[in-house]
Amino acid sequence: MCKKWGVPLDVVQTRQRLATKYFDEVDGDRRLNITESNFKIKIFLPLIDTVLNQLRVRFESLKEVCDVFEFLKPESIIKSKESKIIKSCYDFVLLYKSDVGSELVSQILSLKEIIVNNNLKSIRDLAIFIVQHDFSTSYSEVLAACILFLTLPVTVATAERSFSKLKLIKNYLRNSMGQTRLSNIAVLNIEQHRTAELSLDNIISQFSNLKARRMKF
Repeated sequence: MCKKWGVPLDVVQTRQRLATKYFDEVDGDRRLNITESNFKIKIFLPLIDTVLNQLRVRFESLKEVCDVFEFLKPESIIKSKESKIIKSCYDFVLLYKSDVGSELVSQILSLKEIIVNNNLKSIRDLAIFIVQHDFSTSYSEVLAACILFLTLPVTVATAERSFSKLKLIKNYLRNSMGQTRLSNIAVLNIEQHRTAELSLDNIISQFSNLKARRMKF
């Protein structure tokens, strides 16, 4: 029937190889049958779509943080109406009620008259202004809100770096390592600039003194 219909008989189908899939991949399963003609559809466009989606999610999270702390900017404190400042402060207190008290509203309104003639451009400048002029006690809630903003993690680079180091430390030769030792070695490996400052001679001396069993009579 193939000869009658003109279908070639020398078609050989080989088993398609599966690409290696890692635990942190966003894309699904891919088979290694990518050619130049379908590269754009199977590789390029899904990759661009994934990158754009990840960027959008991250920038949306950063925008939410900026919207929450918008009232704390010196420019917003000076130019915003009193009713808007009060509403933003109460919303902020409800969100961070374990860190900031209700005195934040009165302190923001009182601070507004002080920073009018000062050229403060950011929340960091506001925190430095409060510390330098010894207003930490009078405007403690405002300073606490500034510290919350300045200590928020901007990226997840620290967590990603920890997992990258974990792959190098916990290999098949160290598979029986305990959790305590693994955590200590990971800290030493991640904070290499501090580890390089340690004196190995002092560490060895302290370790030998702790483990010494010979008693002096």
